[in-house]
Amino acid sequence: MAEAILSAKNICKSFGSNRVLDNVSVDFYPGEVHALLGVNGAGKSTLVKILQGIYQADSGKIILGGQEVRFTGPSMAIEQGISMVFQELNLFGEMSVTENIMGNRNIKKKGLIDWKACRKHVRELLSDLNIEIDEKATVKDLSLAGQQLIEIAKCINTNPKVIFLDEPSSSLSKAEEEILYDLVRRLKQRGIAVVLITHKMGEVFHLCDKLTILRDGKVVAEGPVTGFTMEEITEHMLGKAVEIFKKSEVTNGDVSQIMLEVKNLSLERKFENISFQLYKGEILAFAGLVGSGKSDLVRTIFGTNSSYQGKIFLEGKEIHPTSPYEASGLGIGYVPISRKDEGILVNFNAKKNITSAMLDELKFVLDRGRENEIAKEKMREFNVHPSDLLLPITSFSGGNQQKIVVSRWIAAQKKIVMLDEPTRGVDVGAKQEIYDNLKRLAAEGIGIIICSSETEELLSSSDRIMIMKEGKIVKELITAKTSSEEILQYSIAE
Repeated sequence: MAEAILSAKNICKSFGSNRVLDNVSVDFYPGEVHALLGVNGAGKSTLVKILQGIYQADSGKIILGGQEVRFTGPSMAIEQGISMVFQELNLFGEMSVTENIMGNRNIKKKGLIDWKACRKHVRELLSDLNIEIDEKATVKDLSLAGQQLIEIAKCINTNPKVIFLDEPSSSLSKAEEEILYDLVRRLKQRGIAVVLITHKMGEVFHLCDKLTILRDGKVVAEGPVTGFTMEEITEHMLGKAVEIFKKSEVTNGDVSQIMLEVKNLSLERKFENISFQLYKGEILAFAGLVGSGKSDLVRTIFGTNSSYQGKIFLEGKEIHPTSPYEASGLGIGYVPISRKDEGILVNFNAKKNITSAMLDELKFVLDRGRENEIAKEKMREFNVHPSDLLLPITSFSGGNQQKIVVSRWIAAQKKIVMLDEPTRGVDVGAKQEIYDNLKRLAAEGIGIIICSSETEELLSSSDRIMIMKEGKIVKELITAKTSSEEILQYSIAE
């Protein structure tokens, strides 16, 4: 049997009184795809950060190629062949694709950077990875999916022995997912150990050879993927058996009360002649591939694009939202697709992140008692861990950050809440908690709009589904009467 290329041995880590990792051991082998699974807060990110040199373990060992190592920082880990693609991208938006991928590894000629050679190198790298992106393009002009692929290419350019991929497909279209999956298979063939951190169970069975499941900082299951069913994996992750994403068989919403109406809404090069109605108490979904226009549509309703044409009506009254502040004041909430860039308030604690959209209700001189009460209630409803209101938002895992961002708009009691990929990077249990809360909101009369590429989630949570393709609504489906196959059919049909 081949020797493990990288091993964590009896790793322990605490932050204050919070024991995050408790005697964790795991081996990663060359030429294998290893799934590292667990709910948000289970300890996955902390373990990976220790293996990357970002954190130092309280006790335990890291073995690389048979030798004990101690990384004092991520640059040292990278030099030793351990690379990481984080879910939240680390790219320089104003710089080119070539500059981002090359980093400090630029090709030089007579002491100066040879940009022609660098661009040629990046062009060949992207071609080898089957990524069709211009090496001269500015990163900020790329879609989120394009930026994700560039992040992966940047990582591969370091010639890693072990590569950690944290939710790498969370913002990719189906076509781009296949590019990623093909890439993972080729890395495996080259003898690279690929560690996949994912909440998509389909990826685990489709790509991975082995898995390790963490719960509450401990390894609770490990072994070949073929030895587990999806239900068993979910039960190990959550500590209980649950029924996830049962297809909706009913249609809710009061068709006699129109909460939001959009008529012939257009935004140049984004979407064209969009018309729809959102009823009181309804969950309306927008499905479609990346670039279909659904994200631009909800952002426009939230006031980020004021140059639109067409009309927007809120409870029968025409509105002209020209900024998110104005849209929020009208009673519209929005959870963006990019949690890091637009969702969390990085300099605030958990409490401030939850209550930031409801300052008017808390009065000019903030009612601190009421603020604490609301924040505690929302953290309890969404099962946020840890439950400390005063912890910086950056101290929470990505999934728990997402719960906090969603709870912000629920706490603010808006008339309409729009969510773009609300469960991106969120574990299976947290997904259920988010959708349960959205259903509760709808039952209270709030209008909900969800944009998502996760069809199974939409089938379990929405009432109607609008399919968007190339900036147009191509089909309206009743959730109780449709299927994943029909949604995909209309999403990709010529």
